[in-house]
Amino acid sequence: MWQKILLTSLLLLVTACQSADVTPTPIALPTATATAIVSQSAATTVQSNAVIAPEAAGVPVRLNAPALNFAVPVESMSWQVTEVEGTRQAVWTVPETSAGWHINSARPGTAGNMVISGHHLIGAAVFAPLARGEVTVGTQLLVSDDQGRTFLYEVSEVAPPIPVNGSAAEQQQATVYLGPTEQPMLTLMTGWPDFSDTHYLFVRAVFVGSAP
Repeated sequence: MWQKILLTSLLLLVTACQSADVTPTPIALPTATATAIVSQSAATTVQSNAVIAPEAAGVPVRLNAPALNFAVPVESMSWQVTEVEGTRQAVWTVPETSAGWHINSARPGTAGNMVISGHHLIGAAVFAPLARGEVTVGTQLLVSDDQGRTFLYEVSEVAPPIPVNGSAAEQQQATVYLGPTEQPMLTLMTGWPDFSDTHYLFVRAVFVGSAP
């Protein structure tokens, strides 16, 4: 399946980034504000646009797009070591009845790239709405964590689908979408089109703030 092919390379990419002997650039965390903030689409009011520290963050348990009546459970996604063409590789195990959070990506409300993957054809096909094009730029996404907090993200990009068997440059672009970032954001990944799985589809959303 498409997940096994690309997510293997992602794991190697992110692991390499995390283990490299590089001093990270400090990220200034904004001070929480008491004034309510309204997102650009004026659909949801947030309490604060400040990110939270990683040590205070929970794990995602629910993803919701209120305008689309789209809500799916999210579980922490693990990987297993398998042999691919004679080489041992780590492969993500994408849940069939929920979306899967990449446990080595950012947590809700923190700086960095939070990555959530989901099937669009098999099992509950929780990300079928993405493959059908229902999630567009400006769509608001709510991510709830296991501590009862909810964070608002707003879709800023629906990337052109990338062929599973694409060129090296196309594969590199796919790993960029799934790699770490300094800014807080959410990346969703699934297959495309809605009747097949010949391509990868990525949706990126920017962090707006903490929702009531």
